[in-house]
Amino acid sequence: MRPLIITILLFLVLTACQKESRISIPYDGDKIVLNSLIQPDSLVYIRITRSKPVKEYQNLQFPEIKNATIVMREDGKPLPAPEWKVINGKGYYVSASPAKAGKHYTVAVSYSGLTSVAAADSTPVAPDIRDGSAQKTANRVRFTLKDDPAQKNYYRIRVYNADTVNGVITPLKRDSIKFRLDPSYNNNFTDIIGNTYYGEVLLKDERINGKEVQFVLQTSKQITASYVIVEVSNLTMGAFLYLDDTYSQRLEDKLDFSLDPVYIYSNVENGYGIIAGVNAGRLSFAVE
Repeated sequence: MRPLIITILLFLVLTACQKESRISIPYDGDKIVLNSLIQPDSLVYIRITRSKPVKEYQNLQFPEIKNATIVMREDGKPLPAPEWKVINGKGYYVSASPAKAGKHYTVAVSYSGLTSVAAADSTPVAPDIRDGSAQKTANRVRFTLKDDPAQKNYYRIRVYNADTVNGVITPLKRDSIKFRLDPSYNNNFTDIIGNTYYGEVLLKDERINGKEVQFVLQTSKQITASYVIVEVSNLTMGAFLYLDDTYSQRLEDKLDFSLDPVYIYSNVENGYGIIAGVNAGRLSFAVE
């Protein structure tokens, strides 16, 4: 596995002025960019684009690749070829059937004029989470996670305000809750708890290996929604490394200058991107 070097072109707007941060990064030609986080019990959505040198100010759009040849395998057995579909204005290759937990998936892509690429990963089992609770006008959310001692586990935690839609508790659009691990309760993580509130937290299981642990999350604002959803995703190592490396691009609220390129984990042979397994479990509950 080798890191992918990409350049981050950021700008700062202050009193209608713009500044451009230029970074000279060697470019070794166009390659296929292959991306998919594979979730059990869901169709597999594969995003395929073409890389390009990042030299156009304020233009980080990468060309979609249509009519690619895709071979997808589950535990070595060929699956029906994913079909091209446009979803919310973006093109994806979508599998014919949902992925399954505990399976190994390989995705190989070929396209005329570009070097063929391939990547593979397995899908983890769902996390063992229970006992979610929160109180209105308070700023703490609790849940219990039981770690599997037989596996090396990586987790992502996210929290959402929610409401009922047709009788189903559903996250409110773009209404994730920023939080931090409450230092008064999460003794296993005292050295990584800071004063900043995040939209998600990524954790390894080394400090809780095989234990049943109650997490207490301190939210940045008082909880006012009628329902809350705690989402805990079990991640493969590849998914953990990729999500960790791309955190600032995905979740930062404010723009900032960067004088250095960002090194992003990739497991795509001869290309860029990530194929990785995730398994998200959700606790939905009414706020007391």
